[in-house]
Amino acid sequence: MTTTTGTTSAQAQQTLDALLAKIGAKSSTASSSATAATSSSGGILSQSDFLQLMTSQLKAQDPFQPQDNSQMVAQMAQFSTVTGLQQLNTTVSNMQTDIAQNRIATAATFVGKTVLVPGSTALADSSGGISGAIDLPSSASDLTVTISRSDGTVAKTIDLGANSAGLVGFSWDGKDANGNLIGDSSYQVSAAMTSGGATKSVSPDVYAPITAAQIPATATDAQTFTVDGVGTVNMSDIKAIKY
Repeated sequence: MTTTTGTTSAQAQQTLDALLAKIGAKSSTASSSATAATSSSGGILSQSDFLQLMTSQLKAQDPFQPQDNSQMVAQMAQFSTVTGLQQLNTTVSNMQTDIAQNRIATAATFVGKTVLVPGSTALADSSGGISGAIDLPSSASDLTVTISRSDGTVAKTIDLGANSAGLVGFSWDGKDANGNLIGDSSYQVSAAMTSGGATKSVSPDVYAPITAAQIPATATDAQTFTVDGVGTVNMSDIKAIKY
């Protein structure tokens, strides 16, 4: 009878040690705790592995010094924690998939929209005019927008006067001083502000249509769009949506 018990204990201990080795833990005695529910590399035991580990531990324990109730409760709490972590991992994984799909769907709705983005090339709209804005870094006593044709000829100068810091919109109907439509497909825009008696150039923003939405390679990559006449811009660079 003693031999049988010893053999059973040895087999149970071998099973226990094998399971502990699977999660990166080491044990050389039958009193090894099943609380080693996670490995040193962060791996998590499956439910079946945990139950097998706890069962093997009970078989391998010293019958004259069995675990008390508090130890058993602690191990069951570990089991509950392991199960909760597995469910949390699954939930987070599903959420990441849903977010990625929603990002693609949202980005697709931007295609065809006319947006305000940093750029100096303004495309003429259906009526031949252009529009945009100047993002003033500080208050200006005077703000001037210059619109030029592709050959460098000035088509229009717009004096916007004094303005506070922030976006200051401008528009032009595409007509010359005589009221005739120039008819170019695009124009170059530049701007200058005067503040404290000093004049300096400022970068303009132009309205242009989005022609494509890129799909990010990973969930952490920025969403980018192709804007006609401007190129690739990040979603964070879009300052307004016109229509």
